[in-house]
Amino acid sequence: MDSTNPWTVLHKDEPFTCPFFSVRSDLVAHAGGQPRAYNSIRTKMFGVAVVPVDKRGCTMLVGQYRYVLDRFTWEVPGGGARYDRPPLDSAREELSEETGYRADHWLQLVDACVAPGTSDELSKGFVAWGLQSGEAHPEPEEQLSRRLVPFAEALSMVLSGEISHLGSVAVLLSLHTRLVRGELPKDLEKLLG
Repeated sequence: MDSTNPWTVLHKDEPFTCPFFSVRSDLVAHAGGQPRAYNSIRTKMFGVAVVPVDKRGCTMLVGQYRYVLDRFTWEVPGGGARYDRPPLDSAREELSEETGYRADHWLQLVDACVAPGTSDELSKGFVAWGLQSGEAHPEPEEQLSRRLVPFAEALSMVLSGEISHLGSVAVLLSLHTRLVRGELPKDLEKLLG
């Protein structure tokens, strides 16, 4: 396997930037080939997604109308995280903000590139259990609905397409796969079993 970088960057251009991402239009050559434009989105934050598991084996989903998609979506709690903070700190904050939950136990399940051909966006997925309830405090532009469902129902929502948010899909399916393989802590397996 050759993992050498075949790309040569001849010129970098950033025609647009905002607090969340920038758009790059670079002039590149691949493996000594002809120069060409390569356009990409470079994120200034990464995504976190959290599957909270309560003592009955249920998980809390959050729903909201997504402006860019122009439709309502169901997702696991999560949001954008700054690169200068540990991912777990951001996951804890998002869980508390969107559900009011605090958790005694955390396990990272996903560390993924979202669309590596066009964006450097990353997504980190966690499962949280040993939950304590609290008051949700979402951001002003987050008009969230909450839905407590058995874990198996959340999986069915993924398979039917009702949950289509990639971070949510990845962390839910990863949790299920590790459960089937017996790769989770025993107390969490017992909750989900």
